[in-house]
Amino acid sequence: MFSRRLKSGYFILEGLNSFSTVYYLYYFYFFMRTEHGYGNRANLLLAALNGAVYALMSWQGGRFAQRFGYFTSLKLGFGIMTAALAVGSQVHSASGHILIMAVTVVGMCFTWPTLEALVSEGETRVGVQRMVGIYNVTWAGTGAVAYFTGGAMLEKLGPQSLFYVPAAIQLGQLGLTLWLESKARRAVTVAVPNSFAPTPKPHPHPAARTRVFLRLAWLANP
Repeated sequence: MFSRRLKSGYFILEGLNSFSTVYYLYYFYFFMRTEHGYGNRANLLLAALNGAVYALMSWQGGRFAQRFGYFTSLKLGFGIMTAALAVGSQVHSASGHILIMAVTVVGMCFTWPTLEALVSEGETRVGVQRMVGIYNVTWAGTGAVAYFTGGAMLEKLGPQSLFYVPAAIQLGQLGLTLWLESKARRAVTVAVPNSFAPTPKPHPHPAARTRVFLRLAWLANP
């Protein structure tokens, strides 16, 4: 479940997740300004709402992943974001878009703490530091790409791309998650060839070190 090859897949998920969420959430305020006349004060309140939802739900998302498994949490998060953004492309009211934003943030909270835990699982102390470093560079790099290209994408593809581009990426992440889950299950089966041995769960609870790291992620993300 935690081989280097699988972790490469987790980093790909992280990069795609960063690009899609940054594109949507950073440019959402420009969308609200041009489509619904929101000024700086109204957008500031939107940002505060975004932060409040994230602060609350990132804690719950981390707890969910710890209790029900990493892949279950990822599938739920990507599914929520895909559905919310797909609905958002058909919504025309300001209040409806605010609700879509909040639901998207809720979905996102089931993914970030989980991905942080996945890349750190099974590592030594030095390995955890290395993985966290790669994680941060991946997140910042792909987020920066979305930040610097988002304006041109909106101009070329139109305001609706704010919804269907991230929704398509999230759907792709859901498919990649299903593939990685099947690989992780196979890896667990190969690791225990004895047919009389108890079948290990594909989504074990994090080890003590990773549990601490996961809880730190709950605090750091908000």
